[in-house]
Order: sequence, then C-alpha cells, then structure tokens
Amino acid sequence: MAIFEKLDVNPDKVPNAKLGLHLFQIVLAVVIFILEIVLFRAEGSVINGNNGWPFGLCFLSIPAWVYLAMAPRFERTRKAAQPHAMVIVDTVFAIFWLSGFASQAAYNTANSCGQGCAVSKAIVGMAFFELLGWVATTAVSVYTLRYYQRTDNLPGYDKIGQGQNIDPDKAAFSMAPHDEEAYAPVHMDDHHDDHEPGRTEGPYDPDSFGSRFDNDTGYRPHSTSPAPLENPFDNAYRTHSQSPAHSDPYGDPYGSQTSRPHIYAPPAAEDYDDDRPVQFPSANYDRTLH
Repeated sequence: MAIFEKLDVNPDKVPNAKLGLHLFQIVLAVVIFILEIVLFRAEGSVINGNNGWPFGLCFLSIPAWVYLAMAPRFERTRKAAQPHAMVIVDTVFAIFWLSGFASQAAYNTANSCGQGCAVSKAIVGMAFFELLGWVATTAVSVYTLRYYQRTDNLPGYDKIGQGQNIDPDKAAFSMAPHDEEAYAPVHMDDHHDDHEPGRTEGPYDPDSFGSRFDNDTGYRPHSTSPAPLENPFDNAYRTHSQSPAHSDPYGDPYGSQTSRPHIYAPPAAEDYDDDRPVQFPSANYDRTLH
C-alpha cells in the first residue's frame, strides 16, 4: 500500500478518473451484450453457461456502476459511499469479469461457437479489456481508501460542483462576480435630483420648485370660464342678424379663425326651452313617387 503514498496523484482528479473508467466499462459491456446476441443467433452455436455468464454479467454490473460512480458524487448519498465497501465491490466485479473472460474463452476451446467463432473471439477480447477496466477502478478505490484513512475525507468528491453553486440571494444569471463585492450596495436614489447644495430638508414648500420652472413656456390658459347658464352654442340656434351681447372672443364658438381657443362648457337644460313651433327645413315637398 505504500506505493500510493509515493505516487504524486492529484486528489481532485480522482472523481473524474473513476467516472471515466466506469463509462469505459459500460461501453464495453454494451458491445459484449450485442455480440452475445449475435452469437446466440449464429448457425451451429450452442447456448450454455460458458457464453451465458458474460451475457448475464452485463446486467449484473448495472447496480455496481450506479453505486460506484454516482454515490460518492452527491452530498446526500456520499454517506453510503463507504471506501471499504467501494473497494470490495470493485474487487468482486473484477473477479466476476475475470471468470466471464475465462468462461468465454473456454466456450471457444470447446468449439461450441459453430459459425460464430469470430464473434465469440471478439467477445473474449472485449471481456479482457473489461477486466482491465475493473482492475483499474479497484486500484482507484484502494487509493480512495488510503486517502480516507489519512484525511477522513473522500479525495476530490467534496469539491464537486462548488464552482457552480449560486447564492440564492444573488441573481441566477447575474454577470456580477460571486464574491463579497457582489453584495456592495448600489448607490441609487430616485430623488437625488431633489437635493441641491445648501438645501435643507423641511416642511413642504410649494414655492420650492419655482426656480426649476422659471422659463416661460408660452402657454397661459384662460382663467375665466363661461357662466353656468350661458350657452356658448346659443348663437347657432338664433338668427344670424343678432350679434353676441359681449365682445369676448372666448364666448363666440364661431368666431374668427384667429380668435384664441375657449374653454367648453356644456349647455344647460334651460337653453333648449323654446316655445317656437317645430319648422321643417325649406325644400320642395310637392314631388311624389308615381
């Protein structure tokens, strides 16, 4: 075991190295699974325990891959990733695939492959590399155990995802740096323009804003409005010979185009109280349809 202490291994690279080796094992197992099906359907091939055992190992290894590759990577499942247990699981499956490699080689030696001997030989080669993959992961698990015995921590697993954590008090997609400066208050005041040099806070003064609007805008609304009973449209219903009693240009709605605008006041009900009979407009009413 002293060899692991002499090796200059970066503990932070252990999780990715272990995951990469397990992915390599999974790819080889999928290829072996496919080749075994091809061998089963080959003419003259015999299906027995020698070629059935490597085929079954492809399924039997799935729980081991899930435990060895995933359990140490997550904080909630890290307690289940006991280093001694991981060494045992890796060692057991290395022995299993050694037996699978040997049983497939014995299948070829017994000449049970029929017309699929080439496929069977390919399975033997794949099973050999699968065995090497499990030997490598066993070595990594042993290093993990030795590191755990020295530091009481798994090598590199506690640092997974630390660079991707987002503080809930910050924006998820903020471009601001995730450090103490990100919490610096932003000096924004919606009323900063209300504070002038030499000005003190006090009760509301309606004339305090007079200096801001000293410029003449040129708009001066008419300060007077028609009397409540005065109808600005009364002249439209009277004879055209009559003239308004006053000369105020704002009281004549049909004044000259150059007159200034007036403020409209709705007519009162008394303005429509007229005793004159209803008159039809002048027109030729003698024409009838024949």
